[in-house]
Amino acid sequence: MLGLLHPTDPVWVEQVEGDLDGLLSDHAHCEMKAAQSALSLVGGYGADVPELVDPLMALAREEAEHFAEVHKRLLQRGGAFQRPATDDYVTSLRKIARGDGSNTPALLDRFLVASLVEARSCERFKLLSERLKSEDLRNFYRDLMVSEARHFRLFTGLAENCFGVEDARSRLGTLAAREAAIAGKLPLGPKVHG
Repeated sequence: MLGLLHPTDPVWVEQVEGDLDGLLSDHAHCEMKAAQSALSLVGGYGADVPELVDPLMALAREEAEHFAEVHKRLLQRGGAFQRPATDDYVTSLRKIARGDGSNTPALLDRFLVASLVEARSCERFKLLSERLKSEDLRNFYRDLMVSEARHFRLFTGLAENCFGVEDARSRLGTLAAREAAIAGKLPLGPKVHG
């Protein structure tokens, strides 16, 4: 799905069921980080690549809205918004993208790492939409799954528009193989990416 080469074990949903509040707290942090990342891209590259400003500002607003929705659901359940854990998945993805000695432009890797994060979120939200016991949460995650797929396409589209289809797709294939190795080693638990 969406270029992912290592599917999440569906047993992950069973782990999530045991700590839905933990998942929702982690998910809220993921949405906040996604908004911050979009703003960071605008701040770091918007002057040189003005065509990324409008779509990434829209993305930042949408991710902030998703944060508010997830946070609201967490509080409605009586859960607590906890301090964020380190996201080893995203940290590892960023390291393998920049630490390979290639001459790949940093912005291309930023777009493609973001696309893989969105793809993994989409894949996991699909599992939640199909397997959670709560119909309300299944519907919630179905809607978010669609958003994550759109975000994946946004980042891959920006990569292709800015760096060419062939180079963007080739690099995405390389990073997707590395992402699969990272995803295969993460422990299953009530986190969006781990």
